[in-house]
Amino acid sequence: MRGISRTTWVIIGVIIVVIIAIGAYYYIKAVTTPKTVTLVVVAYSGTTAQFIQFAGQLFHEEHPNVYVKVITYPFSQYVTNELTALEAHSTEYDIIEFTSTSALRFVPYVLPLNPYVGTLFNMSDLMTPQEAFGGEFYNTTTGQIEYIGIAYETVTYMLAYKCSIFNNQTLAHEFYSEYGVEFNPLTWQNWTTVLEIDQFLVSHGITKYGVLVDDHVSHGIIDAYPAIFGWWYMRDPNLNKGRIGGLPNFNIMFYGAPAPGCPYPLPDFNTTDGIEALEVYKELVSYEPPPNVTPITYDNLPELYAEYAPAALMFVSQLSYLPSNVYNDTCLAPLPGGYAETGTNFLAVSKYSTHKQLALEFLAFLVSPKVQVYEYLYFHKFPISKEAFQMLLSNSTLSPHDKELLEAVYNAAQYAWANPPNIPPTYTELIPSFNQEVFSYLLGQVSAQQAMNTAAASWINALVQTYGPCSG
Repeated sequence: MRGISRTTWVIIGVIIVVIIAIGAYYYIKAVTTPKTVTLVVVAYSGTTAQFIQFAGQLFHEEHPNVYVKVITYPFSQYVTNELTALEAHSTEYDIIEFTSTSALRFVPYVLPLNPYVGTLFNMSDLMTPQEAFGGEFYNTTTGQIEYIGIAYETVTYMLAYKCSIFNNQTLAHEFYSEYGVEFNPLTWQNWTTVLEIDQFLVSHGITKYGVLVDDHVSHGIIDAYPAIFGWWYMRDPNLNKGRIGGLPNFNIMFYGAPAPGCPYPLPDFNTTDGIEALEVYKELVSYEPPPNVTPITYDNLPELYAEYAPAALMFVSQLSYLPSNVYNDTCLAPLPGGYAETGTNFLAVSKYSTHKQLALEFLAFLVSPKVQVYEYLYFHKFPISKEAFQMLLSNSTLSPHDKELLEAVYNAAQYAWANPPNIPPTYTELIPSFNQEVFSYLLGQVSAQQAMNTAAASWINALVQTYGPCSG
């Protein structure tokens, strides 16, 4: 040891100090550098997923340590794939997407959003009827409403019609002289007028089909029927019990209040009102291809409307599937009497996410006005944010036609309450039993009353199995 020179000791000391300094630098860097996080969103494939991924990139630019990854499945598979993962308490997904009618199947697995309403989420800026149909959960035990998901776009079921046909003054005068009713769809007050339009246009050879309405037994019937039945529901206080849209989750195909001795309402479509609505539905279907030959579906309706029909009951999300010339000749009106139906999807934070706060912040970012404007400009989806609608309506680069459609959707979305149920057994039991009975009626195999009585009995059985029997 004595043989080591003073210079060597100095060098050793310097090396030790350098090593300590390097270690300290990397320690400080490790504890101060933000950890990289990847938020995983699972959604169905298509334009929706593209928008979410686009918003994820914008979010990353504001939060450089956070990445958003969107995993997609076909529409027919994504709900099942999500539920399989959630039932296993998997941490794989941070944010999950679900449909309006499947919403309550996700209640046990998603983060309740009530604590974040008014802070992260400005609910007054979101289209209330859109959020209510799937984003709200009516707790039959507490009688309280809980938020379970956030709607990220506005989708209304409205009357899409060809401007060139209904702006034709010669046709308008002829129709008025025959029926004494205005030809303009914005003025229609009842479904009788729609049937008269069908009769007039088809009998005069102006169009091959009448106003198209979905009649597909696998799903479409549950969308089309309440759109028609809503006219009766809002006019009959014996049905709505003072709630125009019915109880959340049960909606208009149930009475607007729980039955005596029950924590839940009972089906209302086997009433006189419900039967009348069903008969109108069948007559509308008579002006289109037979449902057992060429059913009208979500997929083929835009094509059939473009080629053969004057108008159609259509989700506004289907407008993007129209050829540009037909899109530019398409106007929108509310359903006769001034209401609409909702059909949007939702995003929620998984209870098993390991990044809950960041996931919540991304959801709030996604529905912020500045991001919602991009949703329309780049992806042709209507925003959920009211402020975004106003920003778009004042955008000088948009065409007058685009602004007309935006304004029509904005106005109709305020009254989009004519919805089918989305209680837990909806997907598995209510839709199949109702659709099959109505389909049999459309084919003339059973009477309207028989179809509705059978469907109502099936629904009541599902209610008992889900919520228990009534005590009254």
